[in-house]
Amino acid sequence: AGRCAHRQLQAAWCQEMTVADASAVRRVVGEVDFEYGCEYLDEHDAGLHLPQAGSDALLRAVSEVKANPAWTLLLEGHCRGLPDEIDDIRGSIAEEAADFCKEKLVEAGVENEILCRGSGCAEGRGMRVSMCLLEPPPAAERTPEERRRGADVLWGNVLGDVAGHAVEAATVDTPQPPVEVFEFKVPDVTGLSDAEQLAVLEEELMRAVPHGIKFEGHRASIHENDMPMVRGIAGLLKAFPRLGVQCAGHTHGQPKGNNLAKRVLAQERAVALRDALAEEGAPNAMACVGFGSALARGGCVRLHGLLPGEAESEDATLRILGWNTAGLTLEQEVASLDQLLSEALEQGLDFQPNKASISKSAAGVVRRLSWILQAFPNWVIVCEGHTKGRPEEDSESKQRLSQVRAERLAAALHKLGVQNRIECFGLGCSQGLGMCVRMRAREPECEFDIPDTEGFSQEELLRALDDLLSKILQEGIAFEPNSHDVPPSNLRLIRAIARALKAFPDAIILIEGHTKGKPEENSDMKRKLSQARAEAVRTAVRMEGAGNEMVCVGQGSAAGMGACLRMRVVDASALESNEATIPDISGMSREEQEALLNRLLAEALEGTLEFEPNSDVVPISDMQTVRSLARILKAFPTTFSLKCEGHTKGTPETNSAARIKLSHLRAEAVKTAVIAEGVTHSIRVVGRGSEEGVGMQVRMFVFDPSALQEHQVTIPEAEPTMSREERRLLLNDLLAKALKRKIAFEPNSVNIEVSVSDTVGEIARVLKAFPEFAVVCEGHAKGAPETNNVSKVRLSKARAESVRAALVQEGVDTDIVCKGRGSVEGCGMCVHIFAPEEDAASLQAAAQT
Repeated sequence: AGRCAHRQLQAAWCQEMTVADASAVRRVVGEVDFEYGCEYLDEHDAGLHLPQAGSDALLRAVSEVKANPAWTLLLEGHCRGLPDEIDDIRGSIAEEAADFCKEKLVEAGVENEILCRGSGCAEGRGMRVSMCLLEPPPAAERTPEERRRGADVLWGNVLGDVAGHAVEAATVDTPQPPVEVFEFKVPDVTGLSDAEQLAVLEEELMRAVPHGIKFEGHRASIHENDMPMVRGIAGLLKAFPRLGVQCAGHTHGQPKGNNLAKRVLAQERAVALRDALAEEGAPNAMACVGFGSALARGGCVRLHGLLPGEAESEDATLRILGWNTAGLTLEQEVASLDQLLSEALEQGLDFQPNKASISKSAAGVVRRLSWILQAFPNWVIVCEGHTKGRPEEDSESKQRLSQVRAERLAAALHKLGVQNRIECFGLGCSQGLGMCVRMRAREPECEFDIPDTEGFSQEELLRALDDLLSKILQEGIAFEPNSHDVPPSNLRLIRAIARALKAFPDAIILIEGHTKGKPEENSDMKRKLSQARAEAVRTAVRMEGAGNEMVCVGQGSAAGMGACLRMRVVDASALESNEATIPDISGMSREEQEALLNRLLAEALEGTLEFEPNSDVVPISDMQTVRSLARILKAFPTTFSLKCEGHTKGTPETNSAARIKLSHLRAEAVKTAVIAEGVTHSIRVVGRGSEEGVGMQVRMFVFDPSALQEHQVTIPEAEPTMSREERRLLLNDLLAKALKRKIAFEPNSVNIEVSVSDTVGEIARVLKAFPEFAVVCEGHAKGAPETNNVSKVRLSKARAESVRAALVQEGVDTDIVCKGRGSVEGCGMCVHIFAPEEDAASLQAAAQT
């Protein structure tokens, strides 16, 4: 498109020639060769270097240009590359070279009007600037402004005219034809949602102004030849009055050469376009942002649509939208990303002294970083933490502090929606940079495309998925040592796995976990860790929407593959042996169903559920057992009630309250996990400790709930003739019966023993039957009345409050006033609950007193 516009310009120029000899109108002065590269960035912001040969060519041109003061000097910059590789960055580099020459010529005393253009690599002429003199029209004298406008029209921006401007030749002797305006097609968006309208607007803007509205030199004003285009854009925006617009300003130059002056110029250009659109009647809310040369888009302002309300938000000036980053090469992306991160962190990221907490004042910096990274989601980011001090003062504690600060920043960014993998390093004060955080791009994440599988056989489908999973997992999941938690930095990889699996929803996947070590060093601990990691990945992938059947296996170091995770497609028949077969129970009697259910539950729990020492958390490696239990229970009617018994290691004579509590909590954890899998049966939990000497295990079996009724308090039906006092006395009698089995507490603690949870449940059932009465919950402590003291009173009251909290958790909404009696009554460690004669208000007042 650039070359086409260039040829169009040349044709228009040739039509204006009034003499036969072209050299009388355009005289070639010479060419200046440049060198270009990163090694010259210290010398020039754009990485340009003028060798001696180029300097000599400029000196030779000075005398010839000075000899023709009325002529206009055209400096046309060119860049390395093939014509097919033309882009905005190459155009920007070429124009920087032309500007470089202009500065040197002005320093040498050239007073001619000088026009600079960047043709990029449109002509494939390498890194150079061509110089030619343009003879002024002989028939009339023009003012400097007329000369500038005429030259601007004749030599319109090569890269900018592809937006649809008609090229207009500048003549003096003949009338000027009207400017041809790009015809905007204003679409009918009736009935479209805001998101659909936004997609249409973005498409129309891309079609009309793919390179934005161009600006010349260091000017921030819109050229009047671009005003027809501005009016066309304003007319288009009128069709989308609810949507907002972001005006993103850019300047010439390379990302590393960006500075405050360029950002200010870019902002002024964005504001100029916003004001011009508003003057032409555009009703949209508009936000302006100036990027300077950070994205190397040349001197322009690009327009992007925003959803309603977004333009008014603070984040509208931080977001890097749409095609601001579209079409960049990897080299261009990394340069722009590094520059933007550096600019965002220039303000500094404040932490609390000697702490890793990010200060509230740094919230804006964190938010800006999040928008930058969301514009470049495919890059791995290095985040370096630094602390105050000189390099010789570095220490392990400073390195740890800087490491944690970097990790806190990464966590904050992930919380704001950043998907990049962020690798954190704590460098302490080894580089003497002071308290700061530095971020840079390291490498792009692995990308993959899901192949078109239309027409594939089943075997070809499975092979394609295997290849895809192998490619995704090449990078690996970076688990922390001895941890099975999926790091936030690997969330993009998890999403990639989920996206691949969702494309093959019927595939059954085997997830193999492996740990470091040689095969002969394998152990039960390593197998459990690798199993837990495989389970964690499966859970994470399912949370991303993949519904495939996935089976996890922990290999430990048996294969000697190191710490890694493998995923592959397996045949369903290979997994049948891992699941219990549940026969059809439709023709069985209830007794037969009960016997079958007990057998299947016993088989599923045989040799499994190995809890960590003194832990009541169901290991991830045992979640397959939990799912097997759930699958079995779902196959049987919910009329079956179950008992879940917990047992611990030890002999019957070594049983203790601590062991009973631990076994109860483990059985409760299994019940909770099974219910989470969709089981709706009634399950009663019991902790046996080491009472039966069967070792650490959990049992589950059918039991008859009627066996519990003999221990329950019978609550008579309410009789209408009973007075309030009679009902109060009945309530106290029932509470006393329920409390025959005392509520026990752990020694010197307010925690209720889990072995008396049935007692709490009974009390709750009684209180729910008498909702009109407020009750007193009195706590008592061990000791004789004469040994009572403030500590015992406080402890007994805290225990009473624990009972109240447990009753509330059971669904009791009765007013319960707690009192601490210490050992004043000498009745030992217990809790009394009763309904006094006073009403609730009197009780509360007495308690406060």
